[in-house]
Amino acid sequence: MRGTLTRPATTPDWLLNTLTALLYCAAAWLGERALMLELGMDNVLWPQPALALAAMLLLGARVWPGVLLGALLAEGWRWSGQIPGAEWLAPTLGTATGILVQTLVGTWLVRHHIGPGHPLDSFGRCLLFCLIVAASTLLGTLIAVSTLYLAGLTPERMLLARSGLWWLSNASGTLLFGSLLLNLHHHGWPRLAREAWYELLAYFGTVALLTASIFVWWHPTMDTTYPLDMLVLPLVAWAAFRFSSREVSLALLLITMLALWGTRHGGGPYLGFSAYSTLIILQTYVGILSVVALCVAALMSEQRRIKRELGRQQEQLEQQVRIRTLALEQSHAEVVALSRVDSVTGIANRRCFEESLDGEWRRARRLGAPLGMLMIDIDYFKLYNDHYGHVSGDYCLREVAQAIRSSVRRPQDLVARYGGEEIVCLLPDTAEDGVAFVGEAVLEAVRDLQLPHAGSSVAAIVTISIGGATVQPREVVDSRQLIEAADRELYRAKQQGRNRLVIAGRNGDAAEGGR
Repeated sequence: MRGTLTRPATTPDWLLNTLTALLYCAAAWLGERALMLELGMDNVLWPQPALALAAMLLLGARVWPGVLLGALLAEGWRWSGQIPGAEWLAPTLGTATGILVQTLVGTWLVRHHIGPGHPLDSFGRCLLFCLIVAASTLLGTLIAVSTLYLAGLTPERMLLARSGLWWLSNASGTLLFGSLLLNLHHHGWPRLAREAWYELLAYFGTVALLTASIFVWWHPTMDTTYPLDMLVLPLVAWAAFRFSSREVSLALLLITMLALWGTRHGGGPYLGFSAYSTLIILQTYVGILSVVALCVAALMSEQRRIKRELGRQQEQLEQQVRIRTLALEQSHAEVVALSRVDSVTGIANRRCFEESLDGEWRRARRLGAPLGMLMIDIDYFKLYNDHYGHVSGDYCLREVAQAIRSSVRRPQDLVARYGGEEIVCLLPDTAEDGVAFVGEAVLEAVRDLQLPHAGSSVAAIVTISIGGATVQPREVVDSRQLIEAADRELYRAKQQGRNRLVIAGRNGDAAEGGR
């Protein structure tokens, strides 16, 4: 996970501390070569405290010996070339101690008040990081300057000027280079599309061109001194809006190096001031620009993160809504299905039958097809209930209904409970012969059940009576005539002795049970 650099199991502490010390010395050497306005002056920025803070934040407190060793070596090399004899030891120890103290204090404040992770990924954390850098570098600077004063190397009248100059170098350098190191670690190498790379190259080209125009190629006079250095702010805002804080830090580094190089060679808006004033102005400019740019970048990064989180939550919410909607639709379908099924027999109820009859009637009327129906009644079912009880009566009704349904094979045919012990079969596109065929199959299926019926005067088992009819919907008024026709035939079947099938329009019984 980014934000915490863990030590490999094979890497000892002494090696990490040695590398930290070497990198610290290299940063100090590069600062002396590239970040100085004039030979003999103090550096505009100090990169080595930034390296110390980043190393402590990323590697942990175990590298503090490396920070101290690097500071002692760099400061010893610096002061030994300026002060003869052994007097260089005091400023070396004082400055190295100040660097170590400010690094330890800064690391503790970041860990305690900001916490783990990237300190520049939100506006509040970034602003607090800038304040911590300012406070910790001020403490380190006061320790270093106090050591110089006590060693007699800085007169009292120069204390304030030296403290301000060193603090600006320390704070601005720590903020600029420290943010760069932290952003490079937490964001890594950019993974961008080809169009984004083109935009990134165009952006840095524009930054380089505009900064060079202001600080390198422009040589103002006393009458043409304008605050053109503020023109880089829109470019920083561009990086904050379009890219991450990593690109903002790189843009700040590019602007700083071009501004320093151009000012050193006599260009830019800071001409006409003394060398000391130019140094202070340039340090202040870099510090303010860094704070503003990093805070804007952190704000935009926070907004993008919030937007992604809101998008993720919205997607989860939409998914939950879809799941809930599907569940409701399924529940609704189940309720609708249950509302169309008779709870006792497990076949369709009368409501389902009436809806199906209405639809099949319109379809048969449109196509000119016949529509058949069987009206079925269990013989002496009341006596069955009286003799065996209502629980057995429900069982008998359910078994008869399932036998009837198993005899009606076509998917479009419907078996429904019409009322009481009456069951109806709706047979679309079925003429008289088809109705008779189905009716005979139904009669045989119920007989095969061999359900005993002690109260029946027809047979010793449960039997049924069936009335069948077929109509042409184009030739009759409505579907009630089909029901009435089938019901009439059922009445005839009962009159003729039950346990039989009677079809409208046929002479005699179509099927009769054995006696």
